[in-house]
Amino acid sequence: MSDANTPNSLLAAAQKTFTEPFGGAITLLVEGGSDKAIRIDGRKTPPVVSAANAGGKADCIWRAAPDILLRAISGERGFESVYVSGQLSICGDMSVVARLNLKQAK
Repeated sequence: MSDANTPNSLLAAAQKTFTEPFGGAITLLVEGGSDKAIRIDGRKTPPVVSAANAGGKADCIWRAAPDILLRAISGERGFESVYVSGQLSICGDMSVVARLNLKQAK
């Protein structure tokens, strides 16, 4: 199992990446039937990143395999790449995505 497949690695990457408020809430859902999710509340300064159960209220939901989610949150170019290629599904308020300023997680 790679690091990308563990909820803790996604949570840690999200905490490093989402550092600026963006006026909304995003839920990251891992494909494959998991009921676990990561919630980013960008209405707070700094944003609050926490583990959550799937099904919570969010303005925007991102769904992908764990390694794809990790790529998406590792920096802006990674996000664009996985979204345009169709590997990342996004539903909800797209204006939340437009307000993101993702910090490069290194």
